[in-house]
Amino acid sequence: MSLHYDTQTELMLIGSKSGTTLTAVTLESTYQSESATVATKTFDTGLMSRIEFLIKYTMGATETTNSIEIKLEGTNDGTNFYQTMNDSTSGGTSTLSVREFTYVGVNAAAVNVNIGIDIAYSKMRIAIKETGVANNKGTVSVDALISGR
Repeated sequence: MSLHYDTQTELMLIGSKSGTTLTAVTLESTYQSESATVATKTFDTGLMSRIEFLIKYTMGATETTNSIEIKLEGTNDGTNFYQTMNDSTSGGTSTLSVREFTYVGVNAAAVNVNIGIDIAYSKMRIAIKETGVANNKGTVSVDALISGR
């Protein structure tokens, strides 16, 4: 049995989309301040409860085993952002650490990655950076599906 969502909204967050053709932005080695040409985007989540990030990552030509790191943050006031956390419990003690998602690529071929998380914020921000680049930067586009009741 699966969940039923009354509302689902698709958002193109990073890059652009015309029909089914995606246009990506070039990645940098650090998280960038938001603009239309970088891999950082703040967006409304409204009263929705789940988001699926559909990420297309392409390493630069001749690059191998580069990776992308993805940072997700939430806010309810649009100003103060809070990064998602990991919780590791041992012996009754929970230790929190900042959560980042890492995907290690294999070669310069394009790859599609999906990250799904529950949401409880009025706005979110996604930021992506690339590590391991020798000569040629990779590109990324992010489409999202937000679901709720």
